[in-house]
Amino acid sequence: MEYLKLAGIFIGASAFWKALEALLHFGLQKKLKKAELRNLNAETNEKVIGNWIAWSDKMEERIQGLEKNNKEMKQTITKQRERINDLEVYIEELEHKLKKYQEKK
Repeated sequence: MEYLKLAGIFIGASAFWKALEALLHFGLQKKLKKAELRNLNAETNEKVIGNWIAWSDKMEERIQGLEKNNKEMKQTITKQRERINDLEVYIEELEHKLKKYQEKK
């Protein structure tokens, strides 16, 4: 009977330690998963911020290019307006000369 009690105590103690070990393992796994999730969230946030910065830089380059192109277009339009004004003045001169010529006939 003594051996049975001793075996029972040994089995009970082993089961207690196994249960305690399982609880500790479960707690550690839970902490590990939380840490992994925090790490993934941090990495995701870094990637989102990095992508946003890259997008912002690219948009800034495009805007600068468009502004430069806009300045060039404005210069072209100004030159064309000046040329149109010059041609209108020239047309008026020709019309005036034509009137004079027709009056002489």
